[in-house]
Amino acid sequence: MANAVKNSTNEPKSKPQGGVMDLLFNIDSLTGGELPIPLLKKIFFIAGLILVYIYYTMMAESKIHRIEKAKMDLEEIRADYTTQKADYMKVGKQSYLAIAMKKYKLEVSLTPPIKIMEEKEKEQ
Repeated sequence: MANAVKNSTNEPKSKPQGGVMDLLFNIDSLTGGELPIPLLKKIFFIAGLILVYIYYTMMAESKIHRIEKAKMDLEEIRADYTTQKADYMKVGKQSYLAIAMKKYKLEVSLTPPIKIMEEKEKEQ
């Protein structure tokens, strides 16, 4: 029986059969128990590139949102300009001025304006 105990302690223990999860996440079976430094360098480099890509994508999206907001603001300002221009055109009409002048007890002149021209002397 002592012999049986010796054999069980000297024999290497077999790895437990855990299933699919052990196959996926057990890196020791791939590397032989040591850390794969060159592989880790590549993984960290690729992870860094991914982070830079995500950062620039987020920056681009924020700029797109700012551009869209500026376009919306511009459309709003353009609509206000068109409305104000129409109001000023309305105020400048003679019929509107006649109504506004009644407040000050003024009347519209019925005689048309006269153009005064100065005759130039001919030099000889």
